[in-house]
Amino acid sequence: MESPPAETRERYPYWVSIPTRWMDGDPYGHVNNAQYYSFVDTAVTRMLYDKRVLGAPESESIGLCVESGCRFLAPVTFPESIDAGVRLGRVGNSSLRYEVGLFKEGEATPAAVAFFAHVFVDPQTRRPVPLSEEIKAAMRALMLAA
Repeated sequence: MESPPAETRERYPYWVSIPTRWMDGDPYGHVNNAQYYSFVDTAVTRMLYDKRVLGAPESESIGLCVESGCRFLAPVTFPESIDAGVRLGRVGNSSLRYEVGLFKEGEATPAAVAFFAHVFVDPQTRRPVPLSEEIKAAMRALMLAA
């Protein structure tokens, strides 16, 4: 069985810089694991706003998180900045799976790699709604080349 490719900055087309905060730390002297999920959510949500998937006046759906996970590879501390790289792992009819690499500023390898999946639903009925072809195309542009 082949090992997955090593995660590098080049594998992520969209970037957000996120500073750590004093309150992110825990008694062990590093950023608490729960904060990594906040970094992931911030990066994904920022990308979705920038790409007009969320927050646009014409938007008729909301994204609900249905699955997430994170592998912790190196500690992050305060004060450091995190470069969060985002790509799309899958574009479905009503869902998106994001893959996020959290890199310490200037580091070539990630401190953590994570994934996050949304299903887009009608805000009132909470039933899945299809993504527009325009949104699907914008999200496919953030996928790795096959």
